Amino acid sequence: LDARLDAQIGAWMSMGPLSSGVPMGASHGIGYILGAAFGVPHGHTSCIMLPAVMRWNTPVNADRQQMISDVMGDIPNAASTDAADKLDAFIAGIGMPRTLGSVGVRAEHLQMIAEGAMNTPWVPCNPRPIAGPKDVMEILKLAA
Repeated sequence: LDARLDAQIGAWMSMGPLSSGVPMGASHGIGYILGAAFGVPHGHTSCIMLPAVMRWNTPVNADRQQMISDVMGDIPNAASTDAADKLDAFIAGIGMPRTLGSVGVRAEHLQMIAEGAMNTPWVPCNPRPIAGPKDVMEILKLAA
């Protein structure tokens, strides 16, 4: 029961920024499409998309990502000290899916996902501006 309470409190606390106006980004926007079109659970979409989106966003927020990397400390089997690589290694360590292919999303689906993601409220809020489906395709290829 204590673990369930902790999980519920964590979920509740994660909604605070959203309800106070802090926008999500491409990871959530793409995740909406993955969930709706392919039945991928939200937690899995985050595990798959967040490292890819972080890599794509590095040119505009490397300093913020460095803070995340510092807080994460040493992560076994991380490819580098980049926050995205550490997060990817952490996700692998807990056995969650890390690629679009691992949840049945294939190359022929990517264009539809990229176009649909542009219609979500979160892709336009991404820290690195996303001009159109071509940019989303770059992110999807990082997650393939």
